[in-house]
Amino acid sequence: MAHGTGTAHHKLHGFVGWGLIIGLPFAICSAICAIRTGTADAPAAGFITWLSNPLYAAGFLAFFTAAIWYAKLEFDEVVMDYFDGDLRSFSLLANRAVSLIAWVLMAATIAKLAFLG
Repeated sequence: MAHGTGTAHHKLHGFVGWGLIIGLPFAICSAICAIRTGTADAPAAGFITWLSNPLYAAGFLAFFTAAIWYAKLEFDEVVMDYFDGDLRSFSLLANRAVSLIAWVLMAATIAKLAFLG
């Protein structure tokens, strides 16, 4: 690891963590309210309608981005603590790829709901 990257990683981890802490109550309350607006037969319909609003979709995407990023940073620490050499490099690359794939799938789904109906 290059000199000083641990400090940057620590600061980024703290910043993303605070984003999750601040955003979690809003995300939970908004999702619960959205689900409650659905019918008894289809509670998810209220959530889908809620995500169809671009403003709410952007907020949910921001929260989800912070959650994925935080999980990636946490797993990076585990990999750096317990793996060395090529296995470490592969694991860090795989973690980055899986995180990116999860984010792209969620972002595409949210964008489809918010902008394409």
